Amino acid sequence: MIKYSQYRKVCLGRDYLTKHYAGHFDLDEVANYACMSKYHFCRVFSEVYGESPYHYISKMRIEQAKRLLVTSKLSINDICEAVGYTSVGSFSFLFRKKTGMSPTQYRSKLWALVKDPLTYPVQSVPLCYAHHLFGEKIDKSNIE
Repeated sequence: MIKYSQYRKVCLGRDYLTKHYAGHFDLDEVANYACMSKYHFCRVFSEVYGESPYHYISKMRIEQAKRLLVTSKLSINDICEAVGYTSVGSFSFLFRKKTGMSPTQYRSKLWALVKDPLTYPVQSVPLCYAHHLFGEKIDKSNIE
């Protein structure tokens, strides 16, 4: 059982990671911000969120990269740097591991689904949210 004070501290650390995901990842810095030792921070973070701080920031970076791939014309190298990676090879490997396709394939596939470039395709929005966002004009036949 986690104490409320520990929970508040780990939430501070998570908020810090969310805000600074594109910067250099330094666990000592995050733990200091949360007023915890880095080992205790990792333990409590993993217990609360079900993943390590490293996996959390990696997930944040990949999600932002996915958004940029769909909504911008930035090069893969520029997107890699914008989300906090220094190596395009490492970024591409991790992106493929998480999504099942390379950044270029991901961009091509999602751009092929839209009529207006640089917008999210309806197919990438879960149906429950699509109804909320776009109203009743969306049905399964429009998505498939």
